[in-house]
Amino acid sequence: MAIIAVATTKGGSGKSTLAACLSAYWAESGVTVQTLDTDPNRNLLARLDGSGIPCLGVDEEAILMAVAAAAKEVEIVIVDVAGALARGMLYAVSAADIVLIPCRPDRNDVVEAVRTQEVIRQAEVMTRRSIPHSALLTQVNSRAQVTGQTRTQLDALGIPYFGVNMPARTAYQQASYTGAPLADTAVQKDIAAIAAAVTELMERGNA
Repeated sequence: MAIIAVATTKGGSGKSTLAACLSAYWAESGVTVQTLDTDPNRNLLARLDGSGIPCLGVDEEAILMAVAAAAKEVEIVIVDVAGALARGMLYAVSAADIVLIPCRPDRNDVVEAVRTQEVIRQAEVMTRRSIPHSALLTQVNSRAQVTGQTRTQLDALGIPYFGVNMPARTAYQQASYTGAPLADTAVQKDIAAIAAAVTELMERGNA
C-alpha cells in the first residue's frame, strides 16, 4: 500500500495530468487505486469522469480522514493537492509515503518546487519521519536549452528529480477531453517509465 501526494504550490504544472495518468496506469496493471481531488476546481475529477477510475472530491478539512479511509480499501492512494490550500497541502504531504513535485522547465516552477520542499520539511518535523520526494519535469521539450538549465537549478537548490520526464505532447491535452489518459501509445511509454521511477522511490523509502 502506498499514499502518493502530487503536490506543488504552483498551478499549471501538470499535477492533475500526472495524477490521472499514474492512476490509469496502475489501474490497468491490476492495482487497486483511489484518487482524491483536493482542488476546489475539481480538475482531476473532471479528467477521470467516465474513465472508471474512482475519484473523490475532498475538502481541505477532510483530507486526512479521506486518505486514511482510502488506504484501508486500496493498494495505491493518489492525492492531487491544490497548491492554493496551504493547510490542505500540509495535511496531504503529512499523510503521504512519497511526494511527487511536477515542475515545468521554468524558473518560476523551480522556485515553487523549493517552496513545496519547504512544506515537506515542515511535515517531516510534524510526523518525525522522512518523506521521500522528487521533482518530475513536465511539459518538456528535450531539445530546449532551458530543460538542462532547470535541472542545473534543481541540483543547486537541493531538489531531487527523476531521470525521466513528462514530454510536451498534445495527447495529454486531448486526454482531458476524452477521459482516457493512456489512449496514446507515446503517453503509455512515458507513464510506464515514470511509474517505474516512482516505484523505485517508494522502495528506497521503505528500505
